[in-house]
Amino acid sequence: MKFFYFKALLFFLTAFSLSSFVYAQETKPTPLALSLKQAQAYALEHNTSVKNSRIDLELAQKKIWETLSIGLPQITAKANYQHLFKVPELSLGGSTFLATDLPPGTVITSTDILNENVYMGFRAGQPIPLGVKDNLVFDFTLSQLIFSGEYLVGVQASKVYYLLSDQAKTKTNLDIRESVANTYSLVLVLEQSRNTLEQSLSNLIATLNEMRSMYEQGFIENTDVDQMELNSLNLTNSLNSMQRQVEATHDLLKFQMGMPYENTIVLTDSLESITGEVTIETLTANRFHLNQNINYQMMETQEKLSTFSLKREKSSYLPTLAAVYQHTEKLNKPEFDFAPKDLIALSLNFPLFTSGQRNSKVQQRKLELEKVVNNKANVASGLQLEYETSLNELTTAWETWLNNKKNIELTRRIYDKTLIKYKEGISSSLDLTNAQNQYLTALGNYYNANYALITAKNKLDKLTNNL
Repeated sequence: MKFFYFKALLFFLTAFSLSSFVYAQETKPTPLALSLKQAQAYALEHNTSVKNSRIDLELAQKKIWETLSIGLPQITAKANYQHLFKVPELSLGGSTFLATDLPPGTVITSTDILNENVYMGFRAGQPIPLGVKDNLVFDFTLSQLIFSGEYLVGVQASKVYYLLSDQAKTKTNLDIRESVANTYSLVLVLEQSRNTLEQSLSNLIATLNEMRSMYEQGFIENTDVDQMELNSLNLTNSLNSMQRQVEATHDLLKFQMGMPYENTIVLTDSLESITGEVTIETLTANRFHLNQNINYQMMETQEKLSTFSLKREKSSYLPTLAAVYQHTEKLNKPEFDFAPKDLIALSLNFPLFTSGQRNSKVQQRKLELEKVVNNKANVASGLQLEYETSLNELTTAWETWLNNKKNIELTRRIYDKTLIKYKEGISSSLDLTNAQNQYLTALGNYYNANYALITAKNKLDKLTNNL
C-alpha cells in the first residue's frame, strides 16, 4: 500500500513539474523585432521621462484654467451655528401695570391707560430680547473680480508657462530619440563584434586542430601548438566578455525604451544600413538655424516669463476692484434684526505706500530679466560653437570610418597570407599571432568608428532639429 502511494505521489509531482514547464514555455514573451524608428517610437510612448513630460504639459494646461478662474465669478456658501448663554435685552422703561389686572368694577383713570402702553407686542417696562438663544445662519456670497493688473499679467504668463512645458516635452523627446539611437547602434556594434569573435574563434580552433595533427606528424614544434592554444583561450575570454556587454547594453536599451527587462528584443536594422545613411553630402546638407534649436527656443520663452514677472511686480502699483453680492438667511430670526438680508458692495484696494518694498521687488525682477537675456546670448554663442565642433567631429568620424574600412581589407589579406605561409612552414606562429591580433584590432577600430560616426551624426541632427 505504501509503495503504491509513493508511486502515485511521484507521478503527481512529475506531471505537475512537466505542466509547469510547459506553461512557462508557453507564457515566455515573444521576441519583439524592432527597427531603429520602431524602438524610438516605443520609447516615446513608454519612457518614464516622456510620460512625466506629458504630465507636466497637462499640469500647465490645468494651471492656465486655475489662473483664468480667479477672474471668473466665485460663489461661496457658509453656515454658522450660534448659541448665546445670555440673550442681550433692551428695556424701554415704564410700568408693568395693566388695567386688565384691576378688580372688576374699579374705575379706570387716564393714568391707568397710559401705564397700559404696549410697543410692538411688548408691554411698557418689559425687556425686549435683541437676539435668540440658538440660531443657524446661512450666508451666500457671489464675488467678481472687476480689475486687477496682476490677474491680467498672470493669465498671459500662464500661457507662456504652458509653451515652456510644451518645449520641455519636445526637448525630452529629442533627448530620448538620441539616446535610443545611440544605444541601438551600440548594441549592433557589440553584436557584430561578438559575431566576428565567434567566427575568429571558430577559425582559430580549426587551425589549432590542424596544428595538433601537424605536431603529431612531427612537422611543427609543441611550442607552436601551445601558442595557438593560448590564443584561443584569450579569444574565448574576449568573447565571453563581449557577450556580457551585449546583454548589458540590451538592458540599457530596454530601460531607455521603458520596456520590462524580461522581454526579448531583436534589432532588425543593420549597422551598415544606419551608417549608409551618412554621406559626404549629408555633412553639409543640414544647416544650423538658431531659432529652430529647442534649447534656444526655451531660452526665448524663459525671457518672456521673466518679462511677465517684471510686469506683474509693476502691476502691483495699480488698484484692484472687486464686486460682492451677499444674501443671508437665519433659521430663527430675532424680533429686532438690523442686519440686511441682501447687500451689494464694491471693494477698491489702492496701495499707497509700502516703504519701498514694491520698488525693491521691481528692481529684483529687472535684474533677473537681465540675467536671462545674458544667458540667452551665451546659449546662442555656445550652440553656434557646438554646431561647428559637431560638424568637425562628424567630418573626422567620416574620414576615420573610411580609413578603418580599408584597414579591415588590408589586415584580412595579411592574415590570410600569413596563415598560408605558416602552413607552408615559411612563417612562424608569432607572425600568425601578430597578424591575427592586427586583424582583430582593425575590426574593433572599424566598429568603434561606426559607432562614433553614428553618434556624431545624431548629435548634429539634434542640433539642427532633424533627429
